[in-house]
Amino acid sequence: MDELEDAWFALRTGIKIGVSLPHLAADALAAGFDSPALRALAALGVRDDLEARRLLPVALTELGHSLEPRTDTWGELFPWEESRARFEPDLVARTEQALAIVQRDLDGTDTGLGRLTLHWSGGYGDDGEPQLLVGFGGEPYRGGGNPADCLGGADLPHRVVSLAANVQECVMEMFQFYWPTCARHRRGLHLPDWDWDGVGWPVWRCRAERGHAVAPLGGLRTEPPIS
Repeated sequence: MDELEDAWFALRTGIKIGVSLPHLAADALAAGFDSPALRALAALGVRDDLEARRLLPVALTELGHSLEPRTDTWGELFPWEESRARFEPDLVARTEQALAIVQRDLDGTDTGLGRLTLHWSGGYGDDGEPQLLVGFGGEPYRGGGNPADCLGGADLPHRVVSLAANVQECVMEMFQFYWPTCARHRRGLHLPDWDWDGVGWPVWRCRAERGHAVAPLGGLRTEPPIS
């Protein structure tokens, strides 16, 4: 179970883990641990990333493990509206374009979450860009007290992907549901991989039935589920 707990805290801090969560769950079952969520997690395929990440904290809770953060590394955060004047106009324009595009997808899928907001940590990343965190209605997502992924991307497509990935994480952790989902397959949609080459505009994809494109980022719309 230590490996599953370590994976939980790693994911909360934005660190990629080198082993699948279903494999870790299967190892835990073999070691004598058991719970309904742990069995469900072990039964998943290696590509069921969102479902695995949803089940992981449930399994840990069922087995009596604390989900409380080990540290709190974020201090005061500053609303984007109050801090944007500090940054280069190109960065501000790129950030606000990305914000509008991802907000369109949130509005188009009728999440009811309201206004997507950004918050400056007061610091800068290794690339010299300000460390920006996402949130809703002025409430920032801090990754449960550990550092969440900060917004990145040197061009607009990559910044949109970065922001959308942060919003996915925020929605799952703060509100406990997937966003967005495929109406046909009722599964969470996926963004381009982290090493995406940036060719063309990024699209939301569903991995069911060998995978299919659903919509370009900024082009999601609510569709009735297919029965």
